[in-house]
Amino acid sequence: MTTDQPKILAAALLLALLCSITIIVYLPGLSGDYMFDDMSNVLNNEWLQLDSLDTESLQSAAYSSGAGLFRRPVSMVTFALNRYFFGIDPWSYKATNLVIHILTGIGILLLTRLIMQSYRSLHRPALSDRTMFWLPLVVTGFWLLHPLNLTPVLYIVQRMTSLAALFTVFGACLYTLGRQQMLAGGRGIVLILTGLLLFGGLASLSKETGVLLPLYLLVIELGLFRFRARDGSTSRFISGFFAVVILVPLCLALLVLLVNPDSILNYHSRSYTMLERVLTEARVLVFYLKLIIMPSISELGLYHDDIALSHGLLDPPTTLYSIMALAGLLTTGLALLGRRPLVAMGILWFFAGHALESTIFQLDIAYEHRNYLADLGIILALTSLVAEQPVSRAAVLAKSVIPAVFMLLFAYTTWLRASQWQDNVDHAIYEARHHPESAQAVYSAARIFARLSVHGTPGAADKSFSYLEQAAALDTADIMPDVVRVKLSFLHDRPVDPQWYENILSKLANYPMRASAIDSLHELIECIGVRCDIPLDTMDRIMNTALENKSLEHLPGMYAELLNIYGQFVINKMSNFDKGYQLFSRVVEIQPGEPQRWINLIKLQLAMGRLEEASTTLERFRSSNIRGSASGETLELQSRIDALRAESGNPSEPTATETLQP
Repeated sequence: MTTDQPKILAAALLLALLCSITIIVYLPGLSGDYMFDDMSNVLNNEWLQLDSLDTESLQSAAYSSGAGLFRRPVSMVTFALNRYFFGIDPWSYKATNLVIHILTGIGILLLTRLIMQSYRSLHRPALSDRTMFWLPLVVTGFWLLHPLNLTPVLYIVQRMTSLAALFTVFGACLYTLGRQQMLAGGRGIVLILTGLLLFGGLASLSKETGVLLPLYLLVIELGLFRFRARDGSTSRFISGFFAVVILVPLCLALLVLLVNPDSILNYHSRSYTMLERVLTEARVLVFYLKLIIMPSISELGLYHDDIALSHGLLDPPTTLYSIMALAGLLTTGLALLGRRPLVAMGILWFFAGHALESTIFQLDIAYEHRNYLADLGIILALTSLVAEQPVSRAAVLAKSVIPAVFMLLFAYTTWLRASQWQDNVDHAIYEARHHPESAQAVYSAARIFARLSVHGTPGAADKSFSYLEQAAALDTADIMPDVVRVKLSFLHDRPVDPQWYENILSKLANYPMRASAIDSLHELIECIGVRCDIPLDTMDRIMNTALENKSLEHLPGMYAELLNIYGQFVINKMSNFDKGYQLFSRVVEIQPGEPQRWINLIKLQLAMGRLEEASTTLERFRSSNIRGSASGETLELQSRIDALRAESGNPSEPTATETLQP
């Protein structure tokens, strides 16, 4: 046995212990249900329901998400495989997320060890073996057990975040190992390019945050290797590498911004401007830092829309203070690159992790999962700061006691949160209680009690109406509370307040169109004729008001979806096939790259007996080679066309086409 083998065995055993504690801490939350947009992205996504694992089925599943620039095919395939092997039980999705979380933790241990090796070799040869052994394990333990990292595990759809982080971490490992080999005279270039192209590609196809890998690599390079070649000169390969992977994409992005700013900075569906978002994000980042260092169970939550917008540097004044604090922190990180590389790297890593989601892009203001990899930087900075204190009796005590206390606090807080997530009712009540100014949290509680009321829970309907009234007051632009009040009234044979319809009309006319509003309108239409006796002329008026919303001029995707929903309404509820045909044709014109738009139009043409038009449309659909379309669908449509042609002649009367999809 070599002298290193006992250390490797001890590290493996301690890592196994950390992973076991992580499993125990998260175990209560695995029995929880689907949350928030898990329903639309996973449970109700029919493309994820695979009958076989053939290439076409997997391709259709891969591109079944409309989210993001790349549509996140890697993440979507994993959801499809989850469903294929384990069904729709949310436990299997959450358990898989936990496995990904642990694998990412293992990657973080490897990355931190590689960073420490390079740090000792290049900057601090006197660093003790004890620090080299313990620091990576402590960093990994903090990260695995940190309560801020809970949502990518128990919030199913955020597997997109955890997968991107997993591949990013292993890409960074290969880069660091490659740089070590280059300085030792080896061929590390292969490892560097593999890390970037393979793992960076997988990360980006899991979620767009994967494109931050080059920025993380730049942080590692600045902190450790400083563009050195083996002979001490500046490495031309490394300099060129970063010029290509950072400067070139940055220049292209700037060019796109100049030519077509709406393609990246489309704020037309938001209630805030880009300037307001950027100013608000300064306060949000300070809030994140607080949660990383001292997480509070009452401040943590799924929803953070209760954070007030910043309308100026002094509105509120904490905006200016936050900008000054962040500027000071960033300056400190840059200044410490020479003296405290690990601390500097940690600070810069945090900023790199937020370069996409916490800057100029038109995303929601705050979510905890945006810190899933960014918080590793602060953990590394603080842990290394404590570990490198001068040796003294007090320092030794601090190095032992402080990490242990924080690890226990993190584990306990995460266990408490996971316990809340095991029951949707308790979780919804908790979120609404601790975030009473969050319209999303309050609305979520309303939805939970609405479902309970349908199943006969006494008093649930009254609680739901109370929460809905509160949510409507918190967000005066959101139609969701009014829509649910209408539906819930019909479900319980209560009178529908006509003002709710007027509220919906007013909000659709006077506020930017939201994706949630489109979902709500679809819900309302689906309820007509099933449980809701909504006057058809009222619903028609609501849909036309929505379609006249001025923000839709800059939101072609939303406009197409509204036309699609309206088409389903006029066909299935009003039996107006001609108008539905016009609407569906328009939808295909706006979104020719969406397979389901073509399929809906062809099915409608068949229902109307327009065989030749259906055949022509099908041929156009086939020849377009749209990504994510499956030949199985086209073969089925062709078979229906052939069968109808083979019949004796008279096309059947049009019938409602309930099989049409959004």
